[in-house]
Amino acid sequence: MRTRYLFAESLGVFGGSLAFTGLGLLLGLEGTTWTLALLAALPYLTLPLDLLAGLLLDRLDRRTLLLAGVWLRAGILGLFALLPKEPLFLLPLAFLFQAVLALDLPAWHALLVRLAQGRLEREGGRLQAAQLLGDGLGDLLAPPLLLLAKPLPFALGGLFLAGEGLLLRDLPAYPPPRAAKGEGFTLRALLAGLAFLLGDGRLLPLTLYALALSFLSGLALALLPLLALAQGTPPALYGLYPLGLSLGGFLGSLAAGRVGPCLGIWGGHGLRVLGLALLLLPFPFGPLGAFLVGGGGALSGVHLRAYRQRLAPEALLGRVQAGAVALLSSGSLLGTLLAGGLGTLGPRVPLLTALLGLLLLLPLALGPLGCGRLLSLREGRFP
Repeated sequence: MRTRYLFAESLGVFGGSLAFTGLGLLLGLEGTTWTLALLAALPYLTLPLDLLAGLLLDRLDRRTLLLAGVWLRAGILGLFALLPKEPLFLLPLAFLFQAVLALDLPAWHALLVRLAQGRLEREGGRLQAAQLLGDGLGDLLAPPLLLLAKPLPFALGGLFLAGEGLLLRDLPAYPPPRAAKGEGFTLRALLAGLAFLLGDGRLLPLTLYALALSFLSGLALALLPLLALAQGTPPALYGLYPLGLSLGGFLGSLAAGRVGPCLGIWGGHGLRVLGLALLLLPFPFGPLGAFLVGGGGALSGVHLRAYRQRLAPEALLGRVQAGAVALLSSGSLLGTLLAGGLGTLGPRVPLLTALLGLLLLLPLALGPLGCGRLLSLREGRFP
């Protein structure tokens, strides 16, 4: 995994983050709550397209699809910059951008198997760190750029995505296997990745564990602004919480390749538990808790994804990665919705519920997700 590719992906994520953070602020300044709600819902409205993206990745050259997605998104951001800044134009384009973005993560996760076989945790962690860095910088710089000129975040975002496309031109081709080409475009083929995730005896415990983590993360963090204020955080310092999540995620991603699967998964779990406990304490412990939650989530996430990459058959590789994105995002959505209901009892209730859920998952370390089994699966043995 060449540093040039990592820089290119960070540059592209930076461009997309500039545009979408700017778009959220632009719609917020207009005071239209329904448009903001639709914008927040877009990643979930496009979840079915993740499955379609996985099917395409198993039918066509994965490098070609990745580059096509990058250039299409660059063009969409160019339209953002040129068209009137009205919801009637902005929201359909935002949906189209998210639909094309569905190709990005599964394509990279599939390409990593070709580029970094045997070093999936290390290179997957570096890729995730590069993406988090670009996303954080975009969040930081989009507001001042938008206030300078409304088209600026979108125009620069499109240019940065075009830069990513140019830097990735020499990615090696990754054509699909012959077995995948003969399946046809059927509903069964579309859902084959999800079926493998939930039907393979080696992967099922890891899939259910990852799904539980996504659900509990959505539950714990959905009301983070309310929780932070309830714990005495000055409003002007609330930014330390998302900063802590991002910085922790960045460092956790880099650390993932330096530890084994047992420490990666269960060490990450322990960091989440400790981080959520600190979020319940008065300020200034909260930002430290956010840092630990971000680090633990990134650490375990990289290792869990590496198992999906290693165990997926070549003919299903794209669909397994895309199916995991759709499945885990759905779990996060359900957790977020439950947090809205439990939050009526108090902003701490969803977090306490999530903390209890994480503690209840700990016995898995002595059973189906024990260290011996994790090491055996990593070495290709099924105990």
